[in-house]
Amino acid sequence: MKKGISLLDMHKYSKKAFYHLLGKLRDDKFQRPYIYNEKAINAVTGTLWDITQENEELKDIIEGMDKIDGIKALNSKSSNEKRVETWLKKAYYEHLYGSFSISRNHLLAFMITIIKPTTEEGKKKLKYSSTRYFEQYNDKFKKRLKRCRENERVLKLQQQYPKLNIIDAFAYGQIIDKFNTTNEDLEWFEKMVKILTKKKEV
Repeated sequence: MKKGISLLDMHKYSKKAFYHLLGKLRDDKFQRPYIYNEKAINAVTGTLWDITQENEELKDIIEGMDKIDGIKALNSKSSNEKRVETWLKKAYYEHLYGSFSISRNHLLAFMITIIKPTTEEGKKKLKYSSTRYFEQYNDKFKKRLKRCRENERVLKLQQQYPKLNIIDAFAYGQIIDKFNTTNEDLEWFEKMVKILTKKKEV
């Protein structure tokens, strides 16, 4: 079986993002033929087809939705961007679990060791791009951590399990894109905590 991302794995876009999509599809400048067909099913399948075939017009619209929700398509990331994001996710684990200090200098040392630029110009470009990605993702992760630590439901769950570091655990789940501060995700997380705290039968 081929590996790939299914439509079922699609990011759960916000209402604001979908309003953006709706507005663009209703715009007179949007000239795709299926929009003028009386059958709604044709419009739906036509739109999905264009998205999966990377039609430039639909691609621009989806990128607009991504911008609203603060996400980016996986296949649009450069290899260095992916390295920085992965490094930061691991660094945040060490920070939350231990006492690791997250810094740009630590990242730059790592990137230079991995990429091994052979010229000063190459080293300069690597530092510039790595710093830009570091600031972008570190800012995003810090905001997720802050939102989690201020979330009433997360704080309430922490009170129920005072001996566990519920807040930072859930925050890390957000940082690595496994959880959002939605009621559904919080309910799943709480179920996991209940399983973890249940005494194992011998």
